[in-house]
Amino acid sequence: MKRARAAILVAIASSVIVVCAVPALATESQTEPEATTTTVAEQTFEDGEPAVVIPVVEPKEEAQPWTARFIYPTIVVITAILIVGLLIGYNRSIRHRYKVVSGS
Repeated sequence: MKRARAAILVAIASSVIVVCAVPALATESQTEPEATTTTVAEQTFEDGEPAVVIPVVEPKEEAQPWTARFIYPTIVVITAILIVGLLIGYNRSIRHRYKVVSGS
């Protein structure tokens, strides 16, 4: 009983650590900001307006990364399978350990 309890606690603890670590490991690496494509000359304009007006480019919204959609459910399923497997293995090892003596 103690061995199975310890194994279940280790499984739960390791799954919690993995679930906490996956988001940190799944983030994209920080890179240096890209060089800007818009350059502005000195602010000396004859008419008060620049010769070419450059529209502001808004960043696109990114879709949810595949890691959040697939990794988390996979971790939950693997943890559940591990716990069920430990329980089945524990019950199989206990089944033949003790014999019931019937008294007549």
